[in-house]
Amino acid sequence: MTQTSHEEVLESIFVEMDPVLHGFAGVLVELLRVGEGYAVLETAAGSGDRLLDFFSESEALARALLDAELRGSGAACIP
Repeated sequence: MTQTSHEEVLESIFVEMDPVLHGFAGVLVELLRVGEGYAVLETAAGSGDRLLDFFSESEALARALLDAELRGSGAACIP
């Protein structure tokens, strides 16, 4: 029997950045439900390079990291 992992995007936020200041034009920050756990992914928009790849069984921990990443990128105004 083959087991597949179900992924569901819970939040997806694009944060624009200044390429001169930050080195790239922006990042996509996502919170996903992956099977029984949660993932926070941060991807550089232009290159597709993965900047953050975090997995946890705790939704609260994943959401706290998502909030911290958004505050650190200057996107605190996004609800």
